Amino acid sequence: MYKKSLLGLGVVAIVGMALGACSGPGTSPDTTSAPPSEKAAEAKRYSNGELLDLVKQIKTAAGTSLTAVSGEELSSQENPMKELLALMTIEPADCKALGALGSSQTIAGSTTAGGASVDTAGGLMSGITFVSGVDADALHNAIKNNKSQAAACENITLSMAGQSMEMTTKPVDGVGSVPDTMAYKTAISLPDGRAQSTFIAYAVKDGVLITATASGQNADATGAAAVGALMDQAAALIK
Repeated sequence: MYKKSLLGLGVVAIVGMALGACSGPGTSPDTTSAPPSEKAAEAKRYSNGELLDLVKQIKTAAGTSLTAVSGEELSSQENPMKELLALMTIEPADCKALGALGSSQTIAGSTTAGGASVDTAGGLMSGITFVSGVDADALHNAIKNNKSQAAACENITLSMAGQSMEMTTKPVDGVGSVPDTMAYKTAISLPDGRAQSTFIAYAVKDGVLITATASGQNADATGAAAVGALMDQAAALIK
């Protein structure tokens, strides 16, 4: 059940990433300014199995283990996510291209794994993904080059089947303690009048891209802390 929930979380994460304008590891930004400690040649490249083992060691604030999902399973979720986004009308139109990006996107030559947990009582769904084997300089700079795109897509309307959602995305400071973490909060107004928030944080630790996500109707109160705790745990496991 939780593996299916990760698909739902992944859709939220992709939309949130699009709105946060993370250019993602599939891009080719300038790689000249990444810290020497993050050079890909010096970073360990984790296998899918090793990343999956890392996911299994991470717990939520409630002490619940994440349901781990392999890289192969994440790859199988990519097409349904893309298909869903393709059905949506996104305004401003310039922001639609960002919808193809996501933390579980297949990246040539990479390894990946993820995990998710649903806290029904707390009204929060949270998750983590690792991506390894990708040039660390590109990952670092992709995360750094977000600010202008985030400003351009700060307010977005997504429409499908006669229904629309209003989304507002803003950077969030102070999420976790991992250096150079970039985080966003996306506030979503649903067609039925309900609202929810999604917090997404990205960081590169020793050549591994970590993405932490928390989403739900109660995320305003606990989402930033939940994402920070997941990010800190994940980064501590990368050695």
